[in-house]
Amino acid sequence: MGPRKQSPTISSPEDVSAEWLTAALSGSGVLDRGEAVAVRVTFSKTLQVSQVAHLEIKYSPDVPASAPRKLFLKLSLQDESTAAQPNIRNSEIDFYRTVASKTPSPELINCYHATLASGAGESVLLLEDLSETHLQSPQREAPSLEFSRSAVECLARFHAHWWDDPRVGTEVGKIFDAAWLGSFLSDLETSVGRFLSFLGDDLSGRRRAIYKKLLAASPVIWGRLTDHSGLTVTHGDTHWWNFLFPKDPSADRTKIFDWQLWHIDLGPRDLAFLVALGGFAERRPRTEMQLCRLYHEKLLSSGVGDYPWDKFWNDYRLSAIRNLNIPVIFWSQGKHRQTWSNALERAVQAFEVLGCNELLHQL
Repeated sequence: MGPRKQSPTISSPEDVSAEWLTAALSGSGVLDRGEAVAVRVTFSKTLQVSQVAHLEIKYSPDVPASAPRKLFLKLSLQDESTAAQPNIRNSEIDFYRTVASKTPSPELINCYHATLASGAGESVLLLEDLSETHLQSPQREAPSLEFSRSAVECLARFHAHWWDDPRVGTEVGKIFDAAWLGSFLSDLETSVGRFLSFLGDDLSGRRRAIYKKLLAASPVIWGRLTDHSGLTVTHGDTHWWNFLFPKDPSADRTKIFDWQLWHIDLGPRDLAFLVALGGFAERRPRTEMQLCRLYHEKLLSSGVGDYPWDKFWNDYRLSAIRNLNIPVIFWSQGKHRQTWSNALERAVQAFEVLGCNELLHQL
């Protein structure tokens, strides 16, 4: 068989032809013989910054038995937020090319094709379709404690794989430097100032004082990211609906997906977004300590060394303090008032419950 020619652009699920799919799968080594002969879109949905679809594929008789009969297609869409930040659209492609390919981890979904579809930066992903074996937690509801524990273990195992890895910051991702820190802190002061000015008298004096403490300690809080020790690859958007939970936990593991915001950071930063802030669901302080203990124990059992509980607990609380910037970001992005006000309530509650004020006095 001669070289297969791939279609130049995929901009909708209907553009996925048998010829294009054959080229994509053979290019990634999935098909070393045979070809796709038919593709059917069984489900399609347009989200805020992407379009997703489930595909069913029919092959010629000579394809390998391991060739996937169902695939999950994800196409990026350009909106106002991603138009200004094209790297967000490209980042998930970069993750599957440079991180997932070096991570033999059952916590990740198999990726069969990852590419940019055009010069505008739209991305195309072909992933394993797990709809028959996995499920998501209902939207805006925290999962059961069993599934919550499974998600935290999944996160810890992935973090442990890249923890203090010498490739972090060289082959994989970028470690922030002093120049980045100075620019970030300047932007932080500006954005927080605008947020506080917008809220005016609607923000209590007590909460306004918390934000002033955040700004005063910000060089130490975010400066930790310029220290190479104890950093790992992080997800950056760990809400509960970015996990797929197995329908049969004895047969499958929880998976984490949607890697558009991945970067190098403290592992507990992902955990604090998920648990301290609530991962877009209500905070559950009664389970917080249990989930933190589980995460720390799983890190240690997965090979992370020199990370005692006290050090972890300080990193977790520093990350919870960083959650105070989440409502500022949401507000700056023009999200609905309920979205950023809920984040504000949860971030302040965690700040107080976790003793973050006392931690700031120790910095």
